[in-house]
Amino acid sequence: MNDRVSITSEIGNLKKIILHSPGFEVEEMTPRSASQVLYNDIVPLPVIAEDHYELKQILSKVAKVFEVKDLLCEVLMNETIKEEFIKTIVRLMPHMKYRENELKNTKAKDLAHQIIVGIKEDKNTLTKFLSDNIFDLPPLPNLYFMRDSGIVVNSRVITGSMANQVRIMEAIIAKFIYNSHPQFKSDGFIFDGTIEGHPEDVTIEGGDLLVLRDDIIAIGISERTTTSAVDIICDRLAKQFAKPITVFAVVLPKERATIHLDMIFTMVDIDRCVIYQPYVTGKNILPVVEIKVDKKGKKQLKHVENLITGLKANGLDLNPILCGGTVPLHQEREQWLSGTNFFAFGPGKFIGYDCNIRTLEEISKAGYEVLKAMDIIEGKKKIDNYKKCVIGIYGAELARGGGGVRCMTMPVYREDVPW
Repeated sequence: MNDRVSITSEIGNLKKIILHSPGFEVEEMTPRSASQVLYNDIVPLPVIAEDHYELKQILSKVAKVFEVKDLLCEVLMNETIKEEFIKTIVRLMPHMKYRENELKNTKAKDLAHQIIVGIKEDKNTLTKFLSDNIFDLPPLPNLYFMRDSGIVVNSRVITGSMANQVRIMEAIIAKFIYNSHPQFKSDGFIFDGTIEGHPEDVTIEGGDLLVLRDDIIAIGISERTTTSAVDIICDRLAKQFAKPITVFAVVLPKERATIHLDMIFTMVDIDRCVIYQPYVTGKNILPVVEIKVDKKGKKQLKHVENLITGLKANGLDLNPILCGGTVPLHQEREQWLSGTNFFAFGPGKFIGYDCNIRTLEEISKAGYEVLKAMDIIEGKKKIDNYKKCVIGIYGAELARGGGGVRCMTMPVYREDVPW
């Protein structure tokens, strides 16, 4: 198998992908603490684990699936890398300095586990004993939303500069996997959020960045991704790839339902996308800025009517499928449940939540066969027998975590699309 990374589209045939199967870290949340880790509610681990397993089983039929915990453990087996990993934790979380030696003496497998489920505060002083704080290193209940912490763009990598302190560890993990694991060799980092990010003004997360073609990128300006980060990335993209790049910056409202661009737009086929119509082409249309960057880094910026028309003018003609159909009530409800957040594993073959029934009806009308995940897993139906299809996994509980199937996937290698 190719040991490189390469993502030149949202729809190319998938070959390698990283997931995280949710575990005990999710059960560390309580109704009172959920908001601190960016959840609106607690989620039941047995249910979301079973639903996530459906996703993993489907993806395992078409690509090599890696678990982030296994990759982290393999990286930390190298003592030099392990030492640098711990130094990075201490640099970004200075309160961990007193536990540095303890972390160094922890075996790689145990350390990878502790990093994910959390390291509890040592209640060895009266101040700590009486404190409500539980963890020195908090658990990572957002880790199964793999998309945000590491982004492959063509042959290079962006490490997320996370907008919220509780997710910094996810970016550290991604950095060390892409920097050190032999399965994920790249041409280097476009941007390393663990070094260059500043939570006040320079943040970017993967849910906001879509590689639509090798020379066209869409980025959401959101509560998680800032204009300053986009400026930096635009400055570097064309220079590093030595070719002109077009970036579409979509200015999102700062609200829970639109934390990232992929909550209102995903590309699912060479000529198809799924959109939340009110914000993309409808009455509440969002501002979109087209940024043309030549290979020397010189930029030209202009407003465009909307994302769809902007893409069409650049040779990417996408016919929208409407999340929730045409009824505003249905649109709003299904968008809330990640009804635009699909993940394509090949042109015209993609996965989403089956609870968004009206969105699936619209996809069916557009000529795609609607399949149930269990029929594929149990062998009742074969993916290869369908030229165009959408596979529905159980996802109502997963959606309560604040994301969809694209959010839960970190693709690292796709075949190029023969445009």
